[in-house]
Amino acid sequence: MARYNHLPIFQSGYDLVLKIYRITHHFPREYKYTLGQKLKDISADFLDCIVTANSQEHKTAVLNEARTRLERLRIHVRLAHDLKIITLAGYESICRSLEELSRQLSGWLEWSLTTQHAQTENIGEPESRILGDA
Repeated sequence: MARYNHLPIFQSGYDLVLKIYRITHHFPREYKYTLGQKLKDISADFLDCIVTANSQEHKTAVLNEARTRLERLRIHVRLAHDLKIITLAGYESICRSLEELSRQLSGWLEWSLTTQHAQTENIGEPESRILGDA
């Protein structure tokens, strides 16, 4: 299995999961096991996508899934803030983390698409041209 602890996106994602667990711990009972649990599940699923993408050769599909998870997380965090469950400071902190993760994810996805496109172009090439012996 590929290492993932060194990835900045994994580290940022892990920090976000910790923030969410700490914030949802203080949710009122009415929301703790519904919205709070959903926030924890989505954030953990996002982290799972990062680990999975790092260990796969073709990362694009998994990175797109991670992007979807991040967007779902953004929506549910906003809902928690609008319901006055999360303070403004907590909301701003999570939003900053989400923005940072979104930038990192976009960069990785762009790299993945470029790499995948380059590999697709080289499939029909003779081996000597790929290696530069021509």
